Amino acid sequence: MVKKKPVRLRPYYRTRYAYQKLRVCKHCHHFTVLWEDTCANCGRHALIPVMDQAAINAKRSMQTERLAALLLTLVAVLLSQTFLQIAFCLGGGILLTVLLWLLQRRMLPSETRRQLDKLLHGSQRLILEGIYLNLSTASAAIKDDEQIGYEILREIATIVHNDRIRLQQIVLLQSFVLRKDMDLELEPLLIEDFDSDLAAYIGEIAKVKRELIKASAIRYLLIHERYILQMKQGASIMTAAAGAAVRMKKYVDMYPDFIRRYARGLPRERFLRLYQIVRRNPDQSWDGLRDEVSAIYNEKYRWDPDFQKWE
Repeated sequence: MVKKKPVRLRPYYRTRYAYQKLRVCKHCHHFTVLWEDTCANCGRHALIPVMDQAAINAKRSMQTERLAALLLTLVAVLLSQTFLQIAFCLGGGILLTVLLWLLQRRMLPSETRRQLDKLLHGSQRLILEGIYLNLSTASAAIKDDEQIGYEILREIATIVHNDRIRLQQIVLLQSFVLRKDMDLELEPLLIEDFDSDLAAYIGEIAKVKRELIKASAIRYLLIHERYILQMKQGASIMTAAAGAAVRMKKYVDMYPDFIRRYARGLPRERFLRLYQIVRRNPDQSWDGLRDEVSAIYNEKYRWDPDFQKWE
């Protein structure tokens, strides 16, 4: 059995949009999703968020428009034949330039978003090259420090969504001692096909951070239940997930048969939670779950004072 390593994962900074993880080098236009200080391509300290680069591009575009307006004003002045024409062209040009500047200030957010879209679509090849370089960095890091390797893959997975990266993350997580205070995730790691490492990881999450067990994880377990039960700790995985599911009544409503099948193996504390839900909802049978809970209660907890107070 491989001995698991205690690690301290750095907090994961979540962004509203995936592109907010991207940074671009102002010098060579290389992209990265990592937290490195220097550009891996040119070695310069010139990495900035793509949104900042989009804002720079937007301001540069607007500055070009203002310069064009001033140039037209200058041409009009040079072509003027009288002092009145010169004054009219100069004053009108300056006024129009000021109005353009005021309009640009109001349009800056929308122009920045337009420049961002243009930057991302026009730099797809460079973004892919940057991601491939990040993956190479991850592969090298895993050999020396699995924790750093996992953290790099976690950043890459924000942009690249495929099962290979998910499975690499799961394998690395399974080599760590998982704790409740760690910044862990589950839903982004779920895949469609059965994987024993993923099933084992779900079982551990159900014990150390049960709030991460949601409908998608339960569906995964039910779809692959036959294969999971063939694993050495398969029944424990399913029971742990059922114990995590009873923290919320909605999961009892959604998956009563699943919880019924594994209710007998629930630890006392998790069964007490299930018993409380059942007692609070006397009008629901949940496809025989109520009868199963009553039977287990009579066999194991009938004289337990924590249960008696709910009668």
